[in-house]
Amino acid sequence: MKINTYLSLASLLFVSGCTIGPDYVKPASSVPDAFHNSDSTQNDLQKGIIDKNWWESFHDPVLTQLVSKALISNYDIAISQAQMDAYLGQFDQTESYLYPHINGSMSFDQKTTQNPMANRFQQDGTFSTYAASLSMASYEIDLYGKVKRTTDAARSQLLASEYNRRSVQLTVSASVCASYVRLSSLNDQIRLAQENISASEEIEKNTRLKYKLGASSETEWLSVSAQLEASRSTLSQLQAARTAEETTLNTLLGENNKNIAVSRIEFINVPNVPAGLPSQLLTRRPDVAAAEQNLISANAKIGITKAAYFPTLSLTAMLGVQSDTLSKVFSDPTRLWQVTPVASIPIFTAGLIDAQMRIARADCNQSVALYQKTVLTALNDTDNALAQNTRSKEQVIFNQKRADALKKAFEQAQLRYKVGTYSYTDLLLVQQNWITAQQQAIISKQNVLTTTISLYKALGGGWEN
Repeated sequence: MKINTYLSLASLLFVSGCTIGPDYVKPASSVPDAFHNSDSTQNDLQKGIIDKNWWESFHDPVLTQLVSKALISNYDIAISQAQMDAYLGQFDQTESYLYPHINGSMSFDQKTTQNPMANRFQQDGTFSTYAASLSMASYEIDLYGKVKRTTDAARSQLLASEYNRRSVQLTVSASVCASYVRLSSLNDQIRLAQENISASEEIEKNTRLKYKLGASSETEWLSVSAQLEASRSTLSQLQAARTAEETTLNTLLGENNKNIAVSRIEFINVPNVPAGLPSQLLTRRPDVAAAEQNLISANAKIGITKAAYFPTLSLTAMLGVQSDTLSKVFSDPTRLWQVTPVASIPIFTAGLIDAQMRIARADCNQSVALYQKTVLTALNDTDNALAQNTRSKEQVIFNQKRADALKKAFEQAQLRYKVGTYSYTDLLLVQQNWITAQQQAIISKQNVLTTTISLYKALGGGWEN
């Protein structure tokens, strides 16, 4: 049959088709053998693993619960998930064009003729027609791999959206941890400020009494009162900051504003983070993976555009049956078939395809630069996070020793002031130094925790060897 000839020719063309356009080659990137700011301790940890739920390494059940909640209810994650679902639909749609689309149809037609005109070959009566058919819509035979390149581009965009979703999850989990630490730090600073106000009130009370008894000047008493009001102002500022931080954390959790209970910062564990090797970083960071998938997609689009230079061959086909009675539609019908191959070739486009090729190549070059920039940013971010984490650990030790020493000095100074062997000025100086040291100790613990969180984020979150 002729239909078999057409189908055989189409199959041969399909099988013998080639794929035009450049195949993807990963761009070269300058990756050092080791991080510049890694110390010996971190080098020893290079072969370790980071658990997928890396926030559990802080050993804080409340924090773990909040991060788990945010990963479910955060709206940025919901948006990224919806975007990925849309790309999945686009990929399925694009992939479907690799195969013919077959449609089935059935019809019934009835026509009645009365008082036919003479010599018009018309008959008087009612006539019925039953028909059924299978039709193939215009199917483009992928002679030069255009449809395959289109599918490759859609697949890469889908993978890029998945990596973007993971990047959003990493950002949200790191943001929840950082906000939690800041809130814990503010709570401890507020407790410290309240202790400072109690001490200032006691000093103000004693100084006022000495002033009334003539043992102290009014200037000294007014200075003490001013210091007390300054302490109260500091407390108010800290409370305002805590309210703002609770708003930030509630937003990350996808909830309306409410009070959030957190652990004291001294009870939050500071984990050691295995940094791994720079070459491993490129396989763990979701933003690097997303940038590479965008590059693969841009590379495939060069082939898609280049296909416009070449002829296209599409095929439309129909196979059907027809009968004047329903019982004979499938048993003894009239058989119908049609095959329509259509070929087209661009003859004159006024430079349109050349312009489209320049655009496709420029987009690919841009994607190459963006990928290399993302790799460089990932390496430098991690190197910086390592350095900041190392230095913040040192500062915790120094500031805690300083705070402990000045706390003991302040307690001794208070006793000496009450018995009159220590001046108010000296007492206030010791108190201010102790308050500053305590604040620095709390802030140092906050910094080491936040730099640890930043390091986890820079490393791409959880991973395993």
